Parts: sequence; structure tokens; C-alpha cells
Amino acid sequence: MNPLMRKAARRASAGLGVLLLPLLVLGCSHRMVAQTASPTGDQAPVALRNLEITSADGHRAVLLRLSRLPTLVRESSSKRPARITVQAWGPPGDADLPERDLPQIDPQITDVRVSRTSGALNVVIELKGDDPPPYTMHQMADWIMIRFSSPAS
Repeated sequence: MNPLMRKAARRASAGLGVLLLPLLVLGCSHRMVAQTASPTGDQAPVALRNLEITSADGHRAVLLRLSRLPTLVRESSSKRPARITVQAWGPPGDADLPERDLPQIDPQITDVRVSRTSGALNVVIELKGDDPPPYTMHQMADWIMIRFSSPAS
């Protein structure tokens, strides 16, 4: 190939590159979506990681394992129907979680419902009968234990 033809071929390929480069950039820019990172560490919301119902030392217990250390934990109970509610607070995260049922096969516990609203994880433990049995709540880092005072049957 003579030098004149080589020069013409380089100009043609350079011109083609100038035309294709903006098309490639535009084509890629439409496909790229900014990913939002899920909060982690101290910014992550509190979630229920595991629920376990067990008997220990003749007492019935509900163990709640959380996804992180909560900033505040409170509990309350109500009658008719018997119910214990545990709330564990943390950052609100990116969205609330709608209530979901975790049905239980247990002689005392009929149902457990879990939701999260504005950073508060709500765990509602439905019990058989009108009055909840005597119980104590114990928090141990990312674990919460509801221990019933009456012996397990």
C-alpha cells in the first residue's frame, strides 16, 4: 500500500472512531443505573434474624436473634387475647417492612407477627388464653429472651 492510501485509510478509521465513540458512550450511559448501597453497621435497621422457642431449666423461652445491636428495647403485654409485644429500635433504613406472620406449633404460643415501622422492629407474640403468663425479658447484645416464669408443660 502506498503512503497516500495509508494516510487516507487512517483518516477514514479516525473519522469512524469519532462517530462511534459518542454512540458507545450514549448507549452505555442509558444502561448504567446508580446503585444505592444498603445501610450497614451502625446505619443498618434492626431486623429479626432468627426466632426460636425452647425449654430451658423447666421454663419456656422465646429467643429473638436480631440482625444488629438495637439502640433501645421495650416490651409490654396485654390481655384478651394474651399478647407480649417486643420493640427494638435502630435506624429507619430505606423502607418499612409490612407485618408478616410466623405461625408457631407450640402449646402456649399460637402466632408471632413481625413488622418494622420508622426504625422500630415490632415482634408480637400471641399466646393461648386471656392473660399472658408471668415472664421476664432479658437482652443480651443482639439476642432478646422472653422467659416464662411458669414451668413448661
